[in-house]
Amino acid sequence: MPRLVVYPAWRDNPYLNLLYLAVRGQGWQVDGTTELQDLVFQASVLGRGDALHVHWTQPVCQETPDAAEASDRLESFLGALAAARARGVAVLWTVHNRLPHEMLHHDLEVELMTRLADVASQVIQINAHTVEAVAEDYVLPRDRLVTLPHASYVGVYPADVTRAEARERLGVPGSSPTVAFVGQIRPYKGITTLLDAVSRLGEQVEDLTLLLAGATRPEVLADVEAQLPAHVRVVRHHGFVDDAELQVWFRAADLLVFPYERVLNSGSVLLAATFGRPCVLPREPHLEHELGAHDWVSFFDASGDKAAHLAQTMRQALRTAARDGEAAAAFASTYTPYAMSRDYARLLTRLVAPEAA
Repeated sequence: MPRLVVYPAWRDNPYLNLLYLAVRGQGWQVDGTTELQDLVFQASVLGRGDALHVHWTQPVCQETPDAAEASDRLESFLGALAAARARGVAVLWTVHNRLPHEMLHHDLEVELMTRLADVASQVIQINAHTVEAVAEDYVLPRDRLVTLPHASYVGVYPADVTRAEARERLGVPGSSPTVAFVGQIRPYKGITTLLDAVSRLGEQVEDLTLLLAGATRPEVLADVEAQLPAHVRVVRHHGFVDDAELQVWFRAADLLVFPYERVLNSGSVLLAATFGRPCVLPREPHLEHELGAHDWVSFFDASGDKAAHLAQTMRQALRTAARDGEAAAAFASTYTPYAMSRDYARLLTRLVAPEAA
């Protein structure tokens, strides 16, 4: 039985659980770890016909404040991957982020990604324009690059709550124009820009509601509470949102807003589409190339007075939210989780056993 080792294998990450459905069905033993030393050990016992798949690189260098220790971890990680590949192990890397969102050691991270691109047998990009998006920091090898888009979450989460039922549960009037942010509430996700923009929008749109739901660290919560918009109804949950409750927060909204300051890919956008809700994103070239042809995605200018630009974009998007929500739901049905997992299985087969592909 061939083995596939995944790092970091966060058990509660839905993307990882969905990605490996088909390979598990084909008989692969899928193991994983979140600990670097365990990865080094697991990599050491892999051989030809096995594979090792790296996703997010943040745990390698960024979990220690000590630069020397971070450098040692980098060498241990890359050494294990290089040795595995020399033994015939297929080494894959999916580029989820241009760089980790929160970094202690910027230069080491750039070095890590540069060298990881060299050692990988196959580099997977989710967005077809990733090469251009990361080019200022490192170079991806086009001859070992493949695109595997992020699927929607159709069929993964409960989706039987109506808009009216969701609003009743959250105490939101049925006629209230409602924008939402759902997901971990972190500074890099542009939460202060969102609060400023909603405050301005509340001066233009009557009876506006803002929904905020997601785990929030204490210091971030203090900033949020200090900047809550006046004259706007705000419904908040600053904790983990259970899978069964996601539909309530998405379905109660007219529009999802993700004003991330640094974003390469976003599963939240696909989650919004899954629940039939349009969304707003920053105007980044790679995002526009990927999603710009779809009416259910609006873009705001993230330069200059970002909050003013975001407020204007939200106001425009709210006017067509019902129609665009239908388009979002239709989009979500075009590439489902199992389709993604089958595409990954074919990719893996071509890599480890090209004669069987």
